[in-house]
Amino acid sequence: MKTNRTLQRPATYLVYGLVTTIPLIFGAVHPIVLGCYVFVVLVGLGGWLLLNQVTGSFQAPSCMTVVPIIIIAYLGLQSIPIPLDWLELLSPERAARVRMVNNLADVGLQVMSLSENGSVGFYRSFFFLALILYYFSVKRLITDKENFQEILVYCLVGVGAFQAIYGLIQFTNPHIGILWLPNPERAAHGTIIYKNQYASLLNMIWPLALASGVLSYVNRRKKHPGKGRGQRIKETVNAFSTTKLQTPLMIFAAGTMVLAILFSLSRGGILAMVLVVLMLLVILPFPKAAKSWFLALFVCLIVGYGALLGLDTIVSRFASLDNSGANRLEIYKASLPILWDHWLTGIGIGSYELLSPTYLKGFPTNTLYDRVHNEYLELFIELGIPLATMLFCWILTGMLRLMACLALSQKHGDIALNRRIVGLAAFCGLVGFLVHGLIDFGWRLPVNLVYCATLLAICVCSLQPETAPEAALKNDLGALNP
Repeated sequence: MKTNRTLQRPATYLVYGLVTTIPLIFGAVHPIVLGCYVFVVLVGLGGWLLLNQVTGSFQAPSCMTVVPIIIIAYLGLQSIPIPLDWLELLSPERAARVRMVNNLADVGLQVMSLSENGSVGFYRSFFFLALILYYFSVKRLITDKENFQEILVYCLVGVGAFQAIYGLIQFTNPHIGILWLPNPERAAHGTIIYKNQYASLLNMIWPLALASGVLSYVNRRKKHPGKGRGQRIKETVNAFSTTKLQTPLMIFAAGTMVLAILFSLSRGGILAMVLVVLMLLVILPFPKAAKSWFLALFVCLIVGYGALLGLDTIVSRFASLDNSGANRLEIYKASLPILWDHWLTGIGIGSYELLSPTYLKGFPTNTLYDRVHNEYLELFIELGIPLATMLFCWILTGMLRLMACLALSQKHGDIALNRRIVGLAAFCGLVGFLVHGLIDFGWRLPVNLVYCATLLAICVCSLQPETAPEAALKNDLGALNP
């Protein structure tokens, strides 16, 4: 049974519009902007998925689907007021603070939520639900619609190139600001307020741009393969001279994004970028000589253009790494008591900034530490150890399954080269995003999670052997297969 082709076009345009516009207004960080996008996904893409269900093909949800649903449901439960006696049992420290408020303010609060910031957790649960529906929609469209993935990658690269060029202009002219907001420092931000979130966004996009450029050149060169060394050089030059604009444009976009990451001055983003480069050099299925030449050309491009903008700024930024690293470690250690006091239920999404002034001793009193600068530790604090452990095991299992698909694709060669290279690039972007979360808070930006879900869908569809649309649709209804 085929999907409804009549409704496929609106769903396609919804996805294109979403990935293209969601980064523009500060990455949809404002609740009103995010709420509009959540409504569009829940109604538009969620309705499209329901209308395209295949009768009789429903399967029991797998563990990979159940875990995010449990997390979403728990965020809602954290926001529901419960009797103070129950709160005393589940979160004694939270109950003690409520009783203290009752005594000091002479009020009689008898019900209170587990979350310190219940409203944030409640509306974020709808965003995460929309994110799951968005992932399934993208995965379905990639499977069913020809050229959808190619156009989707072009949309992502276009957004990345715009953000990179805008960020580099900001670095050279700091007075331009971030949209209508002033820029407090000389650094590339694009339309994103925090530079580490900006760098995290670009680190997910530039590997796709690079893969698209390389594929355009490889496909051109495969039409006239050379045998001898001289003939291979001749054909290489001929491939570059006859190729369409896609190769130079994509390579230029990738290089511009890498430059923007460097001049964002986000040390975590730069380190994550270096990791992604090394991974691409290791796992891309090309000869070592070709990789060496490419690396040399890429470094020359970055160093050449970077020198024009001033690489000394980046060097001086890393010169202060010792002090910054020590400060981060102090924040981690000072935040651990919050975890121990709320190890079972957590404090709720978005609640860290409410408790950090109480727990972080010895820090400047005029500075609000609203983030831990470590997504893993912060999620342990917000969700509690049991739920956060479940979430991280789910992520680890999904990445290991992708690695298994990657290894099988290289071993058996049952996946076309084009699909495999795009899948590898998306996988490297995902790894960079997850690693960057160790030292920054890029996961808190809605657009970053949307792009992460997009890369996951591209990676899953690219690294799996081709299947008939009906079979892929039947699998989608039963389980999430990251």
